[in-house]
Amino acid sequence: MPLQIVQVRNDLLSKLGIEDATLAPVLALQDVVIAMNWAMQQLQTAGQDYFTRERITLTLAAGTSTYNVPTSLQSVIGPVRWNDIKPLRALESQGELDQFDRIFMGGEDYGVGPDGDPVAYWPRYLKTGNIADICGITINLAPAPAAPAGTLVVEVVNDAVSYVVADLASTQVLPVAQNYTESIFLPLARLMITRSSQFSRPDILPQIQEDAGRAFERLGVSGGFPNVSQPGMPRKVDA
Repeated sequence: MPLQIVQVRNDLLSKLGIEDATLAPVLALQDVVIAMNWAMQQLQTAGQDYFTRERITLTLAAGTSTYNVPTSLQSVIGPVRWNDIKPLRALESQGELDQFDRIFMGGEDYGVGPDGDPVAYWPRYLKTGNIADICGITINLAPAPAAPAGTLVVEVVNDAVSYVVADLASTQVLPVAQNYTESIFLPLARLMITRSSQFSRPDILPQIQEDAGRAFERLGVSGGFPNVSQPGMPRKVDA
């Protein structure tokens, strides 16, 4: 089921023997953040299928073929629909985009050709900004839309989030697919919280370690970290 940030906070604090979050010392709250971010990064390493999906709408402009996608998203997975009606073809490479007019439209020039109704797209991923792990995503349309340009509806995968202490009271839902909130994310976060200097519950440690072991096994069987060479299995990942 979906989990709110505050629910995860309360769960992890309870493993430290703290039932009232208002009484939690600063160090305990910092350890909760560390545990949540560590678990999130394990899923990030494992692949995009562990995160929730959503639809975003981009407003198009006549004659413009390139559009930025928010950096809070991990990837564009399709389908991509013009005006939420016409599905666009996903190009296989930057080269196909660069020669779209020649390859697909029978033209003689390089590029996406004259403006018209978009028929294809190419998502481009680039590092951006001063932080190494920020990925900038652009969607390139071919051809660029003519007036009226309309909209583009895109299926995307949310990115892993890095939390801070100030986030812990939030009712915002984790961007983790429902299948994996309690079967993978929480067991891993609980394992990390046992490394806190505030942890003093040897009675629950074996169960936490056992649950985390199963979570890591599930990541491996699913084709993710740490056994990325194993074949994947069908998974339901809708938010």
